[in-house]
Formats: sequence, C-alpha cells, structure tokens
Amino acid sequence: MGRVERALDAEQYALGVFFDIQGAFDNTSTVSVKEALRERKVIYAVRNWISAMIEQRTVCVRVGETLIQVATQCGLPQGGGLSPTLWTLIANSLLRWLTKQGIFAQGFADDGVVLVVGKVLHTIYKIMQRILRGVEKWCADKELSLNPSKAEMMLFTRKYKPESVCPISF
Repeated sequence: MGRVERALDAEQYALGVFFDIQGAFDNTSTVSVKEALRERKVIYAVRNWISAMIEQRTVCVRVGETLIQVATQCGLPQGGGLSPTLWTLIANSLLRWLTKQGIFAQGFADDGVVLVVGKVLHTIYKIMQRILRGVEKWCADKELSLNPSKAEMMLFTRKYKPESVCPISF
C-alpha cells in the first residue's frame, strides 16, 4: 500500500494485478524442481535425493476392501516440510524476472501481485499487458497455469474519471 499511496501523492496512477497460480503445489513438475535446484547451485547429491523423494512417491487410497495405488506424475508432497521451500525456489524465478523488468512484484505461497506506476495511463496498460504475457509464458514454461477466477486488476487513482484505455487480456 505504501507504493500505491506514494504514487497517488505524486499524482500518478498505480495499476495492480493480483493473481493465483492454480494448483501450484499439486501441479509442480519435477523438471521445474530440478531446474530450480540447479539454478541455486544445490549440491548434486542433495538434488538427486530431493528428485528421488518427489519422483518415487505412491498415493494410496482404500475404500472398503479395495486398495488403489498410483505413482505420482507431478506435485510436491502435501504437508511435506520441504515442499514450501521447493515451491519458493520455483516462484522466486518469476519474481526475479519481474524485478528485472523494473516492476514491483511480490508473492506469498502461490499468490502474486504486480504493480505498474506512472503518469500516462495508456503506457501503464501497455506495460502491464507485456508483463502479464511474461507471467503467462513463465507459467507455461513451468507447466503451470493461472487461476482466472482469482485474478483481479485494480487501478488506483484520485481522478474521478480516468481516461479510457484498451482492455488487458490475461
């Protein structure tokens, strides 16, 4: 909120997009985990141990006398102590990319926000559209997707009637 308030005090606009990565923990690929561990220079033996832990899991369900066992294809172990850390390593790559674009971005678990501030509303919207395309590409590269029902865009301004702009697609 401090960034938004500073923008308003400077008679600027602040355009924020709030999003959720759909089923982040359930859908995280083992390839993404391995890549994140390699990028962070985690030693080879630890990377192999973590890979084995997430690739060689079986989910069991018993209904009456019937037992169903399925080998997992993706996802991080629910309730696993290491799962939030592994997800954070993956999500940080998105936050690093957004920061390199000169955009304020913040994440918490599988939720994120990006904020574009400036004086020219049309330019702000063009920048936001480019940024959101980058977020979509990042998700596709990680075999993830955004939850459209949880995405919200909000324009912060003190103007009673801001000029109209083209819509943003996400």
